[in-house]
Amino acid sequence: MAINGLWIMLGTYCAGAAVSLLGDRWANVTRVLGHACLLIGALSGVALAIPCMTAGVARTAALHVALPQYFPFANMVIALDGLSAFFLMVVSIVAIAAAIYGPAYLKSHAGSSSAVEVMGINFFVGSMALVLVAGDALTFLLAWEGMTLASYALVVYEGKKTNTHAGLVYIIMAHAGTALLMVVFLTLTVHAGSFSFAAIRTAVVALSGPERSVLFFLALIGLAAKAGVVPLHIWLPQAHPAAPSHVSALMSGVMLKVAIYGVLRLGMDLLVPAGEPLPPSWGWTVLVLGSISAIVGVLYALQQHDLKRLLAFHSVENVGIILMGIGMAMLLAHRGGASDALAVLGLAAALLHTLNHAAFKGLLFLSAGAVRSATHILNIEDLGGLARRMPWTAWLFLLGAVAISALPPLNGFVSEWMTYQTLILGSIQLGSGSGLAVITAAAVLALTGALAAACFVKAFGVTFLGRPRSRHAAEAAEVAPSMRAGMVVLAGVCVVIGILPGYAIFILNAPVMSLLGGAGPSALVTIRGPLVLSAIGGMGTGTAVSITAAVTFFGVLALAVLGVIIWPRVTKSRREPTWTCGMTPVSRFDYTATAFAKPLRFIFALFYQSKRTVSRKTGVSPYELRELHWQSDVVDLAQEHFYNRLQSVVTRVAHAIRSKSTGRIHAYIGYVLVTLLITLLVFGRG
Repeated sequence: MAINGLWIMLGTYCAGAAVSLLGDRWANVTRVLGHACLLIGALSGVALAIPCMTAGVARTAALHVALPQYFPFANMVIALDGLSAFFLMVVSIVAIAAAIYGPAYLKSHAGSSSAVEVMGINFFVGSMALVLVAGDALTFLLAWEGMTLASYALVVYEGKKTNTHAGLVYIIMAHAGTALLMVVFLTLTVHAGSFSFAAIRTAVVALSGPERSVLFFLALIGLAAKAGVVPLHIWLPQAHPAAPSHVSALMSGVMLKVAIYGVLRLGMDLLVPAGEPLPPSWGWTVLVLGSISAIVGVLYALQQHDLKRLLAFHSVENVGIILMGIGMAMLLAHRGGASDALAVLGLAAALLHTLNHAAFKGLLFLSAGAVRSATHILNIEDLGGLARRMPWTAWLFLLGAVAISALPPLNGFVSEWMTYQTLILGSIQLGSGSGLAVITAAAVLALTGALAAACFVKAFGVTFLGRPRSRHAAEAAEVAPSMRAGMVVLAGVCVVIGILPGYAIFILNAPVMSLLGGAGPSALVTIRGPLVLSAIGGMGTGTAVSITAAVTFFGVLALAVLGVIIWPRVTKSRREPTWTCGMTPVSRFDYTATAFAKPLRFIFALFYQSKRTVSRKTGVSPYELRELHWQSDVVDLAQEHFYNRLQSVVTRVAHAIRSKSTGRIHAYIGYVLVTLLITLLVFGRG
């Protein structure tokens, strides 16, 4: 049965890509059939993953299929265990929403090619699914490259100059990371004598500790480039806004999580003999990178005015939060006693936040796509007043904003609170200077949550409240029902996990046990009915997460909103326009995104570097000022001080090489001979 589900999933993705051969002549048919195949494949992925997670399969593969031997040097294998099943479920859930949302979204963008998008999105999701079920290094690398190329095509297919540049930056970063992964896997296969993950697990025992550490850090860099970890994040805020919005939801919501899967598969499975503690340097590196990514991502998001770019920086933040939980699990795993229990709690928090982030970030990107479809702009300074014109989109965006801000009673609160508990209780276990460092990470997490809430107050308030600031916003109308249905799917995930967090813990047993062995998180988390979750953490005392209180608060808030709506209808009140010193109120009276973010720019002035542009137009006299334009942008420090300088060096070297390219064959033969001579002198001594 599982094998049939696997072939249905992969087969429908291939069929969806083949539908693109119909071309744009039958654009409506191409859109509908292509996304229908995507929907069937995603539903098959969920049906394949859930039994694996609920049946208690953890350390052994629930599905193991040998593929035909396409290459004489490797046997390709598909294997599904608890970890890969969990991530397959995450990918499939967001793909379901994207499949429902996509046709109407593409129809509203008549200038785009439906055939290219249909082929790309099916190939993209199918490649991600194949990465997750790969049971050998060759299948993993081939699917990884397919995922990269498909997402690149979806970024650049509209042909705009900004898209082309974003795609170039993305493909360079992605292929640099892939090169490092190839080095890691080829090294492991040489020692194992096989590409199979099972053979690699057996052979890794023979590697020394330093050798395993070198391979882990190479893999971490390669995977961090795909996950958008600071300072390898510069492609993410460029590429994600360039793609279609439902593709952005997939890239930001789940493609980054495939890289997280790679970190877990290599760092806690293939590179570590079963039952051995991980080197502390691994956990500390992941924890530090996660903390930096979390705070840097949210700080840059605060200063963005493009809605999708703002959301892209929040992906950097949330990947950092996930890495914080993984880092703590690495530090505490297999050390005995309470440390093992906290490692389980930390890994469970990271995995739950992986699912939560996929849901609320996918919802927010789909909502941003709805705004773009209705207004054709994404600069929130030119929006405003959309709540009355697009009430469904406004409420769904607000729900996603509450979830990503880690506020109860939605899902973001549960996983961030579990991460926070792991950091606090883990600091007690580590003690001394290490404990202080972990407490600092906990403070970073708390600050990140507060700044995220401030950012989404800005994003929602300026975009949906107040008066329209442009003709596009004033003429906006609600999007098609199918687009709203796609958003509702992910909104439902946010609500269900937030209200019933205890039941969500059960699906984490299989992936956690596949990496750490022993008891799953459900053995450490007491479930007192559907609304109360109490994490014990092996400390002897529990810290209660009372979702009941959150639900009570939510109910009181709902009653208050209902009262505000009903009260004016049952009472007679006299309404007069607000006194504005005799002037007619206009949209310029409303708070802008720039004004909202300005105080925080002053507070974090040492971190931000601003570029200001001021242009003036004067009359006959230079003292007669007719127009004044002022613009201020925040500079990405990593891009400004490292990547731009690296680009300058590469450009100078390229120009120097070009100046020596005379076109004479004798000179080229001379270069080859000199290079050969140097190579023989350096490497021929052995």
